Amino acid sequence: MTEIVNLRRVRKRLAREKDALAAEQNRVRFGRTRQERLKCDLERDRLLREVDGAKLEQSVPVETVEKVAMAAGNDASVKSDVCGGSDT
Repeated sequence: MTEIVNLRRVRKRLAREKDALAAEQNRVRFGRTRQERLKCDLERDRLLREVDGAKLEQSVPVETVEKVAMAAGNDASVKSDVCGGSDT
């Protein structure tokens, strides 16, 4: 005698297998897990904060300082102080 099969259960099992295959293909296609995305976002934010904190901001533009120094006659000394170099 043959085994009695519930067609509703078979259809549901086949649908689950089809969905599982589609999910696996999507994981391969789209890549990263939620934890990987969050980790990457947190690392990017940390690096941006670190870079922003290390920026040197000038209150007076360098061009203005150079113009004033040229008018005063000692261009090299002022330029080196502003740019971080040393002429001495």
